Amino acid sequence: MMNTMNASTGFSNFQLHLGRSPCLIPPLVPTELPDDLRTAASKAEDLISQIQTDVLEAQDNLLQAKVFQEHYANVDRGKEFVYVVGDMVMLSTFNRHREYNKKGDRRTAKFFYKVVAVHPK
Repeated sequence: MMNTMNASTGFSNFQLHLGRSPCLIPPLVPTELPDDLRTAASKAEDLISQIQTDVLEAQDNLLQAKVFQEHYANVDRGKEFVYVVGDMVMLSTFNRHREYNKKGDRRTAKFFYKVVAVHPK
């Protein structure tokens, strides 16, 4: 479960937080090290660097997944209708029909509004 790879990031959550798969507890070292423990300190620095690299790569993978999702969502999307000031638009309350129904009746209210301002996007 802790090693389950996320399809979007390409990493497990454990690996993104700790930099490796969960099999050993990382060693805890003090800030002041004797000379014989300097190699352990360099390994810890390498581990932290690897964690940062993995997180950046996961962010890149998420951005790439977002771009792919947007592309494939837009493939099936129809042309956008452009409204101009003065157009009449109808708003339906179908998704809010509970406010207007009586004993299971599926009636909805519809309102007509005049467009007073448009945004380019």
